[in-house]
Amino acid sequence: MRSSEIRSTFLEFFRARDHAVRPSASLIPSDPSVLLTIAGMLPFKPYFLGESPAPFKRATSVQKCVRTNDIENVGRTARHGTFFEMLGNFSFGDYFKREAIAWAWELSTEHFGLDPERIWVSVFEDDDEAEQLWLAETDLPLARIVRLGAEDNWWDTGTAGPCGPDTELFYDRGPRHGAEGGPAVDPDRYVEFYNLVFMQYERDDAGTILGELPARNVDTGMGLERMAMILQDVDNMYETDVVRPLLDRAAELTGTAYGAPTDDPAAAEVRDMSLRVMGDHARTSALLIADGVLPGNAGRGYVLRRLLRRAVRHARLLGHEGAVMPAMMDQVVTILGDAYPELHDQRQLVARVAAAEEEQFASTLRSGLRLLDQAVAEASGLGASELPAETAFALHDTYGFPMDLTLEIAAEHGLALDRDEFGALMDAQRRRARAARDTRTQTGVTVDVYRDAAARVGVTEFLGYGQTEAESHVGALAVPGGLLEVAEEGDEVELVLRSTPFYAEGGGQLGDHGVIETPTGRITVGDTFAPVEGLIVHRGRVTAGEVRTGQEATARIDLGRRRSITRGHTATHLLHATLKEVVGPHAVQAGSAIDQGRFRFDFPHFDSVGRDQLAELERRVNERIAADPQVTTVETSRDDAQAMGATALFGEKYGDRVRVVRIGDFSTELCGGTHVDRTGQVGVFSILTEGSIAANLRRIEATTGDDALRYLSAQRLVAEEASRLLKVGPDELVARIAELASRVRTLERQLAAARQQAVLTGATRLLDDAETVDGARVVAGEVEGADRDGLKTLATDLRNRIGSGVVVLGTRTDDGSAQLIATVTPDLAARGVSARDLLQPGARAVGGGAGGRGDTAQAGGREGGRLGEALDAVRRAARDRLAAGA
Repeated sequence: MRSSEIRSTFLEFFRARDHAVRPSASLIPSDPSVLLTIAGMLPFKPYFLGESPAPFKRATSVQKCVRTNDIENVGRTARHGTFFEMLGNFSFGDYFKREAIAWAWELSTEHFGLDPERIWVSVFEDDDEAEQLWLAETDLPLARIVRLGAEDNWWDTGTAGPCGPDTELFYDRGPRHGAEGGPAVDPDRYVEFYNLVFMQYERDDAGTILGELPARNVDTGMGLERMAMILQDVDNMYETDVVRPLLDRAAELTGTAYGAPTDDPAAAEVRDMSLRVMGDHARTSALLIADGVLPGNAGRGYVLRRLLRRAVRHARLLGHEGAVMPAMMDQVVTILGDAYPELHDQRQLVARVAAAEEEQFASTLRSGLRLLDQAVAEASGLGASELPAETAFALHDTYGFPMDLTLEIAAEHGLALDRDEFGALMDAQRRRARAARDTRTQTGVTVDVYRDAAARVGVTEFLGYGQTEAESHVGALAVPGGLLEVAEEGDEVELVLRSTPFYAEGGGQLGDHGVIETPTGRITVGDTFAPVEGLIVHRGRVTAGEVRTGQEATARIDLGRRRSITRGHTATHLLHATLKEVVGPHAVQAGSAIDQGRFRFDFPHFDSVGRDQLAELERRVNERIAADPQVTTVETSRDDAQAMGATALFGEKYGDRVRVVRIGDFSTELCGGTHVDRTGQVGVFSILTEGSIAANLRRIEATTGDDALRYLSAQRLVAEEASRLLKVGPDELVARIAELASRVRTLERQLAAARQQAVLTGATRLLDDAETVDGARVVAGEVEGADRDGLKTLATDLRNRIGSGVVVLGTRTDDGSAQLIATVTPDLAARGVSARDLLQPGARAVGGGAGGRGDTAQAGGREGGRLGEALDAVRRAARDRLAAGA
């Protein structure tokens, strides 16, 4: 059975049993506690934790997942991979153990055709109920039911919350895969393929069971790759139809052959491992990029960078120096594009990002490997067992060389790394970084406090699509210590209303500002946000009287600010649609922030957007504004929205019901923000800046409406004043500035040449004035108009021309300081004459210090007026040292 059939069989089985079939969520999770989507249940976590009501009682999905915690095992074992597809069925307070167990057996034996005689099951050691249900609902004998402890068959989040036992299904792959005796004996022979988790208890932080949950849930997971390995009767996941074509493509690119026998089995295994790494990492990288992740130095961007670079390095280990990632990305799209259409949609983006990262890493790899090879050779030559942590840190910090590659290469030469020392160096760097940047003050209100407020108030009703002022009630007042009954004048507080016209920050649109008044007080709101699903929180200060929980309240937003933001939000939709036309379909929104007066829009791209392209963007967006199509909104299901062609933004969380914003016939997006009624209300659109904010990520900043008019008016006045000063018309201004800039560059070159000639003339004079002491010459004097580099170049030139001796030069800088340099010829340096020692008295004379070693030293000081005195002091020191028989 092919993988596509496995997916459809699973989903159709549970669709027929009244499960809502849900599409895979993004690999960028809405849950801030995790970096990437690591489990099939993650998109449903709010329903399991009771943070929001489930829109359906039963669901099923095939979820994309990425885990990189055991990346060093990828390619070495049959089971480890960084990307996997998790098939799952879920119950939210509906069915429980009996149905889950019966359906798992029916699906496995009747629909997937697994041999019932080869299925084993494990249950939690105290779960008598699960064992009895396996015996009652299936043909499974007691002899193939194994009781295991909490490490194997218990699920929890590691903190207070829901928990419960699980039961797992295993398939016996036969004697050629290992020892007999069940899953507790050999996990390679008895492969786990289905896990049923029963959330039925509640625990505290210490792990103590507090009792039964009010509603019991089921969370299951079947690994597609594991099931494909079983049904396709192959030795490991890399032989399945979703991975093997990638290995074959990697082999073709590197001129090798996966699995081909050789006279050196160890070398063949190293070759095959590298091919497995290339295939696995290419698959994961393509899906991450298609979901909006871009290579970076932190977070999920670093995960992607690490995967791409490991794949490239393993291609190099196989002897291939050319590009491999674009071809590998293309193969991923071929294999998985039908299952995950975003791969087809973002095909160009995926290829370009991978190619750019590979090209960048090629340079890093060359420079880093030279340093690492040298350090490894030195350590090995000294008989050391460890690579110095300072070397690994320098590779990481200076060259951007991934630490895991350093560890791998060191291990290949039998060297370990002192991770504690490396960690200390990293911690010190982080402390320096934190000290160097401003951090935004946090309120300190915890999620638990917000949940208490949600329990008291319920879901906040948002009225802001149609109202800018509303009557409501104060549902809760929150501070870091918990909920308050009253907040007094001067208090910083977070307020929850039962209904509100204030928009909570989301989808790039910043939260509303405004005022909330009660019969006894007023709160000035400076931010509005939604810390947990369904709860809108207003953060502000009590500026008059006091405010109490339960009071009636009048909420009024800052209308001018809202209108400006609304114009900007509609303009981002116009820009998004137009940008994909002008720059390319890969230029999708990767972030935005819409504030009063201006907005920013981030998108993936590989070069700066040219001046002509920016002009075309402005022209087309303004044409669409002037055409004045209606901006319509409709609330519908996600499936219907998808059928409408609505664009979903990377990383945004959408519920079962979504809001679709449509502008004319060119823009249809899922969006919960506020918009104008017709595009003509946007007024004018003007681009302020365009530039890079990260590798392959660009940002456009723009403005609209009155703010755009003020900006354009100011620009016009600047152009008019420049035209007046240069005595040309506005149309000739750019050409005139270019002409003047060219003339300035020419004059600067001529001036630099004249200065250099003057310096050289002065150098000849200095040689003529040199004195001889005990057969060595002392050249000392002031050089006018020389900078530090010029001074050093001249000193070196004079030293090379005097045979044996000392050269001391000084110059005054424009700010009144002094610069000095001293250098000695090699014969004097060999006899112990130190340039730094000679320069010290001159450095003290100008109020500074000397630095350097060996034959050259430099000094500087603020007292440039004493330069002559300083040169005399150095000349005396040189004369005395030479006379003493240096």
